[in-house]
Amino acid sequence: MKNIYLLLVIILWLTSCQDAKDKATESVTNSVIKKTLDQAGVASENIERANQNQAYVDITYDGKPLFTEEKKFKTIMNTAGKQMMVFSIDSEDSKINISFSGLQNMLDVKPIIGQIEKGKLEPKDANGTVVSITMAKENGFAYTLLEGVATISKINQDEVILEFEGKAGAFLDANAPENWKPIAGKIVSKYPVMNFIQVKKEDIYY
Repeated sequence: MKNIYLLLVIILWLTSCQDAKDKATESVTNSVIKKTLDQAGVASENIERANQNQAYVDITYDGKPLFTEEKKFKTIMNTAGKQMMVFSIDSEDSKINISFSGLQNMLDVKPIIGQIEKGKLEPKDANGTVVSITMAKENGFAYTLLEGVATISKINQDEVILEFEGKAGAFLDANAPENWKPIAGKIVSKYPVMNFIQVKKEDIYY
């Protein structure tokens, strides 16, 4: 499992290079990424369509939108085995991280649903699958989901749809429920870059 986490970190670092504006550099970067993933035994999708990678983000916190419609987000999805799925959704100055993890095979039940209760990730109290969501804007805010439910309502090569609702707050408010505010969000990712570590895409898509 430690090797899987290490490989996941390497892939996140490598695929972050997709944002290179120079097309020649991007082409070389994609070639290096593909070779690295092949050597590591990792399957990938949509790297060749990185220029079409776009996420539509609609998140309201305490009744107000967190991000403007003009922001351009891109999504990288990494799945490690059948117990972990991580989404990194970034724009130039904003970042959303969403992870689903399960004690057992969380892919057995579709759609994939994760929970968090009382600000703590306790799989035994969340039917085996938990979710972690953090949202941050440079020089702006940093919030985390402290109580709620998140659902991956659709996932395939062309589109991934994530929805969540509950209560969120600053990291320091984890033990102060009186400071938590209602949050709801929907993220539609078109042609996200996907990496599959020790799992087949056919086991994930629905």
